[in-house]
Amino acid sequence: MRAARTVVVTGMGAVSPLGATPASMFAALCDGRSGITRHPDPGITRCVGVADVDPTAHFSRRMLDCCDRATLLAMIAAQQAGNAAGLQDAALRERCGVFIGTGIGGVGSLVEGVLSFHGLMRKGPKLIIPAAMPNAIAAHIAMQIKTRAEAQTYATACTAGAVALGEAFRRVRDGYLDIALCGASESMLTPELIGAWQQARVLCDEPPEAPHTGCRPFSAARTGITVGEGAAIFCIEHLDHALARGAVPLAELAGYGTSNDSTHLAKPDPSGQALAIERALADAGIGPDAIGYVNAHATGTHGGDAAETQALKLALGSHAARIPVSSTKGATGHLIGAAGALEFAICVKALQQQRVPPTLYFDALDPLCDLDHVPDRARRVDGLDYVLSNSFGMGGNNASLVARRFIP
Repeated sequence: MRAARTVVVTGMGAVSPLGATPASMFAALCDGRSGITRHPDPGITRCVGVADVDPTAHFSRRMLDCCDRATLLAMIAAQQAGNAAGLQDAALRERCGVFIGTGIGGVGSLVEGVLSFHGLMRKGPKLIIPAAMPNAIAAHIAMQIKTRAEAQTYATACTAGAVALGEAFRRVRDGYLDIALCGASESMLTPELIGAWQQARVLCDEPPEAPHTGCRPFSAARTGITVGEGAAIFCIEHLDHALARGAVPLAELAGYGTSNDSTHLAKPDPSGQALAIERALADAGIGPDAIGYVNAHATGTHGGDAAETQALKLALGSHAARIPVSSTKGATGHLIGAAGALEFAICVKALQQQRVPPTLYFDALDPLCDLDHVPDRARRVDGLDYVLSNSFGMGGNNASLVARRFIP
């Protein structure tokens, strides 16, 4: 058996509805700002979270023509992560694994292909299959850094980003790789996809006077989700490797746990979620009392937020009531497969700044969601050493990550 190694984050990149870098996103979160706006298509009356970036400023016409937006967002975030980590050496990049999560992959390109086939839009230059396939994102990042290691894709609904991080973490910790780029990307804001979410009856009600405030995680008046898009990518490596090349660790990725409910495709099971949390804590070698903040999966649905609250009580016991538990989806929207990756970036920034972001639009306490949900204002938390990030998805897939503050 290979010896376990300490794994650290040495670079990260993110493009989200709240900003085009991890720093700008976290600053906006802690300022209580929202990235939710009216859909850019005037024919769609709903609010969404559109990534605050223009791919045309980053890519050639050829790349714009052949790649789905989800791939382009991921490549921008990957470039940020590589630059931050000092991943310029060709020999180093060649040994770097790529692990990417996505809910559906290039679904926008797939929709274009269907509409073109039926004569409902002009056929463009894009080849639909290579653009739409879920592993296109990982493949393009692998080509971007010219790695010959491996490029893996995880399509586990809303846990995809957390699973990609966790599986990359295991590869590095267990000695199969020294370094990896990992994370997730999602872009599914086409009219057809918004219609699909509407048909699933999970989109939130939007108050006429303030439609961007409709997603209200943990609140008594919560009614559902707001869909967002974006990407977050990390460079992770084992500590000795990072220090030997002069990289500066941002945080430690300390634990990963996953489970499956095996009960229902769409109804969460608190006991299954608790199992993922317990496994992440055990993997990190800590007890519940070590956790100082939870970034919750809470999407704003009635059943989902209540189930997660129960799961936290099952896994953390009485400690759950003593720590801040916030959801950032009221500000960013639900990035589906990229949610766990984006929220892990938020956790890293929380450890660095010793500050936790708020739950926006928290209007009234629900007895079923009775933890400390950090309503509306960010909070200073001195001595924040461990944070827990939860991701729970359709199909009963659950994943939790533990991050630890890095102290040289």
